[in-house]
Amino acid sequence: MKYSVIPIAQSLILSCLNFNFFNIVISPGSRNVPLAIGFASNNNFNCFSIVDERSAAFFALGLSQRSKKPTILVCTSGSALLNYYPAIVEAYYSEIPLIILSADRPAYKLNIGDGQTINQNNVFEKNILYSKTLKQDCTHSTEEIIKSNKQEIIDSKSTSSSILRKQKSIQNDNELIIQEAFNLCVNNNKPIHLNIPMEEPLYDFVNTPSIKINFSKKLSEPLISENKIVDVYKEIEIEKKILILVGVSENDILSDKSIELINSINSMVVLKEHTSNIHNEYFISNIDRIIGPIELQQNSHEIFEELSPDIIITMGGMIISKKIKLFLRNFKAKKHFHIGKNSSKDSFYLGVEHLKMRPDEFFENMSIKFQKSNYSVLWNRQNLSKKNLHERFTKIANYSDLKVFEILSEWIPKKYDIQVANSTPIRYFQLFDLRNQNNMFANRGTSGIDGSTSTAIGNSINNNSPVLLVTGDLSFFYDMNALWNKYIKSDFRIIIVNNGGGGIFKILPGHKENHIFSEFIETKHNLSAKFISKMFNCNYNRVSTKFGLNIAMRTFFRKSKKPKILEIKTSGIKSAKILKDYFRYLSKS
Repeated sequence: MKYSVIPIAQSLILSCLNFNFFNIVISPGSRNVPLAIGFASNNNFNCFSIVDERSAAFFALGLSQRSKKPTILVCTSGSALLNYYPAIVEAYYSEIPLIILSADRPAYKLNIGDGQTINQNNVFEKNILYSKTLKQDCTHSTEEIIKSNKQEIIDSKSTSSSILRKQKSIQNDNELIIQEAFNLCVNNNKPIHLNIPMEEPLYDFVNTPSIKINFSKKLSEPLISENKIVDVYKEIEIEKKILILVGVSENDILSDKSIELINSINSMVVLKEHTSNIHNEYFISNIDRIIGPIELQQNSHEIFEELSPDIIITMGGMIISKKIKLFLRNFKAKKHFHIGKNSSKDSFYLGVEHLKMRPDEFFENMSIKFQKSNYSVLWNRQNLSKKNLHERFTKIANYSDLKVFEILSEWIPKKYDIQVANSTPIRYFQLFDLRNQNNMFANRGTSGIDGSTSTAIGNSINNNSPVLLVTGDLSFFYDMNALWNKYIKSDFRIIIVNNGGGGIFKILPGHKENHIFSEFIETKHNLSAKFISKMFNCNYNRVSTKFGLNIAMRTFFRKSKKPKILEIKTSGIKSAKILKDYFRYLSKS
């Protein structure tokens, strides 16, 4: 083990050990050497070296997405830190814990012409839970500090004893900051940033630390009064239409007992998405498959009035479906309750009451005499009707993106977790039932296309299940550096649905088929992943027909010595037309 002689570096490494934060993602640099070598030389830490900071940050996000524990990110000074921003904002809105440790030059070297020096203090502003610059040690490179006419750390006339007293104060303040930041990260599942100014020399190390750290986790458990819960039960008890909407979550968000209770109540309906990771045949999974066609029906207002809830109960994180949000904004409920640790969001313009308790605790203690209702019957009738039409249409549909996702939903093995890129892939999947009820993950905090591949690789590292990434072409090409990564497992799989550009823009209102849209909105291209696969030592296959895809899927998940990439070529124009025809067909009933 090696510890930098710089006290602030020792404090951070010892604090990570105390908190049991063991996954460390390091991007090589110079200013961060005291931290990088300190972490990498300690066998307690699992260290990953990823050069591209943007990819490194999404890789770390994937690690935390899987473990639910903070991953440490370590980078050098300057623009390196800014490349973390897309992943940090995703972690912030997806409520995934990350700890960013950015090495920095001393404040007195800002704006004097030194390289790799920018203002790193609170650089992420409102898109992070906590951000602070630690205090620079005064016992390290004291002579160098005194040289500056801009520093305010120590007086040039200070004695050795006064410098030691000053250092003790600095050490104490830094420990308090680190403790506060780490506890906030653990208790809120959001990213925090500590900026670390260090003066040269940076390469001096000792075998044992010169300081001791004495603090650890402080878990905060919010308390809800029994009277408050009873009041909520009373509000629910008098209503006949209760809609439960589950966003991004883990597969243990509801116990079997809670699910059994919910299914026994006719006034309750559960709508979920694949990213909710709840597998129950009585819960409705295909929200857009129901609401999209109803929007096109002449009597849509009447149907939506019937389906509109009196009470909305949400759980988990972000919701993918824009259609459910629009429906619930237009046909307003009386009340919206959000249950669980995830942040409450006023998605339906009602105001939202947040019950910070486990969903199981809420449902299993619910001793209510519910009103007689046909609410679940109404929703299930719509669901069955649309499902039958869906099956008829997809059975005869021509080869397109829709047909591709039908085939994928049938072929993906049960053992695989699925990571899905944003835009069209995540939306297409919601139209189909996953035959093997796989767990599904996606970066829905900001819903960007950047970093999907990096996140999927990070998610796969400490995962007992192999991981499949299903991505669009733009998302894949945008994150090519994700494959510049020596930690990719041989059972990692990537499926690219390449329709030659941003296919989602062809189905959005206002799309025009002209060169301006093609170049500046859809980003039309003729790129292929073939040579990228070769460069990063992945097995590659390409298909462009229904028959070819079914043949390829027979062997795609078989054991191999290398990761595999399957590129599925489709027509963006044809796919957009077939999807529109699909929703029109389902609107017949």
